[in-house]
Amino acid sequence: RQLRWHMMAAHCGATAIVLAVATACEAGAIRLTSPCAMQLMLSRRACHPYMQAEAADDAEHGNGALLRAGTRDGYAVHEELTVTPCVASGTPLPQALTLLNAELFPSMSRARKSCRRGSVLINGKEGRCISTVCPGDVIELQTRVNAGYTPRGKPPFSVEVIWECDQLAVVNKPPGVVSHPPPGGAAGRQSMRTAVQYAVAPPASGTPGALYRPHLVHRLDKGTSGLLLCAKTKPALVSLSSAFAQRRVSKRYVAVVVGYVEGESGKIDAPLDGKEAVTRWEVAARHRSLRLGHLTTLHLYPTTGRTHQLRRHCAEELNSPILGDSKYGGECVGSGMFLAAVSLTFQHPARPETDPPLSVEIPWPSKFVAVCSREQERWERLRNEL
Repeated sequence: RQLRWHMMAAHCGATAIVLAVATACEAGAIRLTSPCAMQLMLSRRACHPYMQAEAADDAEHGNGALLRAGTRDGYAVHEELTVTPCVASGTPLPQALTLLNAELFPSMSRARKSCRRGSVLINGKEGRCISTVCPGDVIELQTRVNAGYTPRGKPPFSVEVIWECDQLAVVNKPPGVVSHPPPGGAAGRQSMRTAVQYAVAPPASGTPGALYRPHLVHRLDKGTSGLLLCAKTKPALVSLSSAFAQRRVSKRYVAVVVGYVEGESGKIDAPLDGKEAVTRWEVAARHRSLRLGHLTTLHLYPTTGRTHQLRRHCAEELNSPILGDSKYGGECVGSGMFLAAVSLTFQHPARPETDPPLSVEIPWPSKFVAVCSREQERWERLRNEL
């Protein structure tokens, strides 16, 4: 009866139920069969007097300080737990964590995530979700203490850093790799999201809002090479993402297209998939080709950022698909797609808005010049022979 009264008074809240059972046990209304059940049931989150006692004990013994270096670079052990006899031998590690520290691990999903991240050690070695514990084992929790992400192993491929500071980095994406990995599988390692972690330097210690790992602010197609913007701090990520959404980032691409593009410049305002899509273009050079007739090198300035916008506008509106873009009718010459992002101009998120914008540029990829020069030379050689 006493237990039922406590439950009804608290509207059946989870914390109130725990307190009600504890009160009923103290009053002798109910009895728990296991001598350790009360210890496991009363978590620090649920029972206020127990929280006060443990907090006082932590303060007295200096708990919460970093105990020693972790097993990974930039990590340190911050808490140590000893498996008590209340935990049966062979108990899975995630379940043991929820029993030993319900405040840090209120659910099995939280415990499993920590195990997958390598944040839990068993007797000095990293534990896994399938690991088991026995009474007397020492469980240690480690956390990252250095700013930035410290990757392990070898990088999947090299990435050139064009410009960076403590807030952001601009890198040169090679062609043939995806910006973000597809869901699931091991292909995620062969992506720019993984590779930039090895290439860019972590923000300096004490940098406000340092991210766990650098985040890509935008993306480029797999076949497109060129400048890719990464954020190292959360304020930079929010500011740069907003700048892209509000179209305050100026981008310039270089593309070699198949065919002779009439005029010297123009503007394409043609919706794609029912959404506004605007691209400005300028002719940079024209070359003759024996096999393809003409090659035109264009500067492309997208105002919007629709999927495959530049590729579709060149193929569908200019009737000149990008060289190497087989999806939209471009001839392949064995050197990939001839589209590269060569310039980014944006306001630095950590500088006053009155400062001039930051502009980062790279030269055209060497294959662009090589293919155009080769095709022009072949055409001139045949013309001279005739």
